[in-house]
Amino acid sequence: MTVQLPTNETYSTERATDAVIGVDLTLLGAVCSEAFTSLGIDLPVERASLPKLASCIGAACTGGLDFVSLSKDFQARSDRTTCMDAVRTVSRIMDVGAVGFSAEIPPEAEHVDEAVSLLAEQKDGWGCVEIDIASSSDLEQIAKYAKSAHDAGVQVTARVACDLLSELDIDLLASWADMVRLLTDDPHEARGARFALRSAAHQQGRELRVLVEVGIVISGNQQAANERAILIEAMNGSPAFAGKASVVGTVYDVADLVESWIGLGAADGVVFLPASVPTDLASVIRGVLPLLRARSEA
Repeated sequence: MTVQLPTNETYSTERATDAVIGVDLTLLGAVCSEAFTSLGIDLPVERASLPKLASCIGAACTGGLDFVSLSKDFQARSDRTTCMDAVRTVSRIMDVGAVGFSAEIPPEAEHVDEAVSLLAEQKDGWGCVEIDIASSSDLEQIAKYAKSAHDAGVQVTARVACDLLSELDIDLLASWADMVRLLTDDPHEARGARFALRSAAHQQGRELRVLVEVGIVISGNQQAANERAILIEAMNGSPAFAGKASVVGTVYDVADLVESWIGLGAADGVVFLPASVPTDLASVIRGVLPLLRARSEA
């Protein structure tokens, strides 16, 4: 989608920025039964609902979102744990609409080969494998995996904590990543990281988009949103979006954050992490995106 924003250099003129907006639907997966073993509870096998997932993807597509993603934590069944359910599930529902599909996988040869073969079949939108980067990651080896993905027409996203970039070879990272998904709650830190990554990519004749993860809890008013956030944290037993940008508020608050981060030059787009997929996804599609479009046309 295109949003009119002030330039990040002088704030004196306006330009049209193609902001990439995606949503993570990992929460629609099954809850692993191992989480309840300590309680001595023998639960029936739960399966992720593909019709529900397909419905949400269809809504995201028609509502104007650019892509959907599933992390490697996504599980198709509660009675087994595998790191490849995300990409296998995505491959089964890629025909839902002309939208991008991103699935996280471990950076290992057999997993990359399987993921690339599955996502290369995407026709209407685009397929992307996502790799989590740690300080111990072998970027040279991942670069080889990325080349095989690119040769098959599959994009590659690096997911990395902003404060980790100083320990990495940014030039090497920028040589193969098509997008970088930043984890930070500081827009100024993100702005510096984005500048460094895009500059490194530009010197190599490449385009690189930097996205920021944004956790969202959306309600009709601030009090209701705060109450939802408290309930969600109590259910999870921990803060929902620790170390990440987040908004607890109304659709206006979410639109304001997107506009401010992109206008500052801290990101080329965002990946929404809904605290409750049906509720928050509907609010993004019916409230946040129309607001951003209206502001871009003002």
